[in-house]
Formats: sequence, C-alpha cells, structure tokens
Amino acid sequence: MRISLSYALFYSITKSCLCRNCHPRLIQTPNVRYICQTCHDPVEVGQQLRINGDFHHAYHFRCTECSSELGPEARSREGELYCLRCFDKMGMPICSACRRPIEGRIVRALGKAWHVEHFVCHQCEIAFMGSRYYEWRGQAYCLLHYQEKSGGICHICQHPVLGAILARFTNKTYCQEHFRCSMCNTLLDEKSKLYEVDLKPVCKECYDHLPLKWKRRLAKLHLEEVKKWPD
Repeated sequence: MRISLSYALFYSITKSCLCRNCHPRLIQTPNVRYICQTCHDPVEVGQQLRINGDFHHAYHFRCTECSSELGPEARSREGELYCLRCFDKMGMPICSACRRPIEGRIVRALGKAWHVEHFVCHQCEIAFMGSRYYEWRGQAYCLLHYQEKSGGICHICQHPVLGAILARFTNKTYCQEHFRCSMCNTLLDEKSKLYEVDLKPVCKECYDHLPLKWKRRLAKLHLEEVKKWPD
C-alpha cells in the first residue's frame, strides 16, 4: 500500500522513501537492502531484480519467451525480460569455456567462440588477450608451451624456436644462430655437410682432420643409428 508522504514524516533508506510504519519493519529484517517497487515489501540481498534502476522481487515477473517465473539471474534484452535459459538460446554466441552468452568482445578461434578473458593457453591458462596463439592437436598454446609440445626448444639456449633446423641424427632442435660446428663454431645450415661426434654436429672440414680410426668408428656408430630410424 502506498501512502502520500507530502506532509508526513518519512525516512530515506537505500534510496527509498518510507513512512514511519514501514521504516521499522525494514531495518528489523535481516539481509535486507532494497524495497520492492512492485509490492513495497523488503527484498533480501541476492533476491532482487533491477529494472530501469528500480529494485523488485524477481518473482513478480515472467519470462517473455517461456512465461516461467523469473529469478534474480534474469536478463533483459531490448526492453524484454527473459529467464537465463531462454536468454542463452537467443542466438548470441556461447563461450566455449564458461558456456555463457558473449555480449561484448568476442574471440573466434579453433572453430569456437570465446570471451576474450576465457581464451587461454591450454598449458599455463594465461589469457591471450588478442595476442597470437599456436594450435597443437586441437588446443591453443602460447609460443613457449607450443614449442614444448611440438619439440621446438633450442638445445643450446632452451628458448622456443620458430623456423628451427632439426639435426635428425642427434634428434635435437637448434635456433638458426646456434646451429654451429661444435669444434670450430662455424655457422651451419640445412645444406651443410655435417657429421655427428659425441652427439654434436661437426662440419666436414673439422671431420676431415680427425684421425682415420675415429672416423671409421663414428661411421660404424652412425650406420647402426640409421637402422633404428623409422621408415
């Protein structure tokens, strides 16, 4: 019931004007911060539904789509109220991580939609926030963990490598600037003639200066290793 307060004593609480009869009832009710603008009874914290700046009991309203009684988690769109289930089905993209509608910025990656803050590295769970990601077996990774998964960590500096050279016979990956002869430090490339000595790359010039008995033994070991390679 509403009472005109034009010439009456009234109290103000939570931005609502209360008469002397309603004010004590409100302050004596635990967990109450709002007054319902539909029935003017107190609304417990967590049960309020805010519409156009005013607070109401959510149960006074029904979903525009399915007519079910609304709860405090109801959503508004274009002036209409919807229960959470109907709101989620209204054509808005759904975040693949939290399964909630995406109302603001959106990331589309791996064939899915994501909240910006929910699109994270599968390993360290740090959000990409618009930075580049790398896909490995259907998951998104930052550069560091992508290289860990794909084997692209430089054997020398232990940093992630892009465009790496793989010395197959040693099964190691090197940065371009770190793929060098282990004896003379000459820079090597994919076309270099090289040999394995103590599991390290050696250029042809250094290899040719090795004692003959060493070279024969190394050739034998290398042949045995080649036989183990997959076809």
